[in-house]
Amino acid sequence: MIEKVDASINVPRFFFTEPWEPLVVRRGDALGLSALLDQFADAVAPDFSNRIRDGRWVTILAWCLVQSQQVFHASGGRSVSTRKEQNERYAWLRPLELMWVARTITLLEKEDWKQRSLAGQRRVAPWINKQSIERFGMSPEQFRAYRQTGTYGGYRRAFRKWPGMTAGDGWTPGPKTMALAKWLDAKLKGAQLKLGDDLGRSAKTGRGKECNWWLNHWKGFAQSGKNADVNTLPRQKNDFAVLPEAEILKPIIFGDDPRGQKRIKVVRAIQKSVATNHLELCQYLSIQFKDDPIIARLYSFSRLADAGMAAMDVIAEVLRDKPDIALKEAAQHKNAVSVCKELLAAAQAWRKVPAMQMRHIEAAHRFAGAITTDQPIECFRILLQHHETYGGGLHWFVLRNGRVEAGTPPTNSASRYGFRLWSLCRLATQCGVLKTMPKALLDELANSDDEYDE
Repeated sequence: MIEKVDASINVPRFFFTEPWEPLVVRRGDALGLSALLDQFADAVAPDFSNRIRDGRWVTILAWCLVQSQQVFHASGGRSVSTRKEQNERYAWLRPLELMWVARTITLLEKEDWKQRSLAGQRRVAPWINKQSIERFGMSPEQFRAYRQTGTYGGYRRAFRKWPGMTAGDGWTPGPKTMALAKWLDAKLKGAQLKLGDDLGRSAKTGRGKECNWWLNHWKGFAQSGKNADVNTLPRQKNDFAVLPEAEILKPIIFGDDPRGQKRIKVVRAIQKSVATNHLELCQYLSIQFKDDPIIARLYSFSRLADAGMAAMDVIAEVLRDKPDIALKEAAQHKNAVSVCKELLAAAQAWRKVPAMQMRHIEAAHRFAGAITTDQPIECFRILLQHHETYGGGLHWFVLRNGRVEAGTPPTNSASRYGFRLWSLCRLATQCGVLKTMPKALLDELANSDDEYDE
């Protein structure tokens, strides 16, 4: 049951709000454009991320934040101003995240829960039948990395930035988080969590053993009930129906604050678009928001990034599972000529974009400036050199003595640069702001960027 959370610690605090430790090296920045991409994404979908993909998870995490805050305080925790204190705070939150994954898997058929965003599912699913295994079946490294790879890690920006969610620290529940938690708590019915009168004593003894503590105190976490799926579980990725809690969520995400108004303005513009793909939609937004100096350049940037990634994909397709290939093999691919022509055209178009002051814009200037030919061998050579020099995370491949040597194979979630438009529009449908998901975004899969386990 939701009790009042003590938020009275109002002393000045410094918060560590950037990624915690670089435990997971991503491979989604093949061209070194992600920092600039964030500037464009902030313009069309401020305070969002590509991992905020389901409004129901906002509700679930609000509930987890409120419940874990009570226990954190009962265990003696108060401040979250140091990294150590934040680690202690998250130690009480993480088991609840994973128990919600386990609850969803337990209550649904595999074909059903596989269609939902459940970070850690590969470890949690086997754990369900033998709950004696520690850390929900995760290794110590996986469990530690879950702070980034887990659902809260993906949604933390919302809890830090959206009005009324927390005190701005991402931890201390605000009135909106409390309202969502109270709503969900009522829907849990028989699965409702009831913390005992000895909370203070038991929580103190549970420090360092938070997983076992929660499993012992929320034994009915997987209990079903009337409308348990519709009212309590994460939604399928292709489910765009209005959520029952939309009345609470909508003013938070699409409210009267400047950023909420910007989101709703972009969504309403998208609703009028007849674009059939992501690039066309970016072009449409660039026209509709031509007076916004950043959004006006969205199409040119998206075209450049997409063209670069299309060329990367050709090389990856030729390489496949081979340890290496001759560069000329990639240049002989049936699509090599067309992708290199488009890459040169996109680079030339970017170079014609009027100069402007924008953080990290030199990354696009550098990439576009390097592409000076559409001849496949030379074009691919330039692309590979750029990827090795400026690409972020793990490299797909490297060029050595005229041969392309395999690195870390790309995944679906690493294949394209996105601007949070799918996430923004999905939550807009769930809040009733959009009637249907825009046609231009329907082909975008809900990639597992927030669901990898390794």
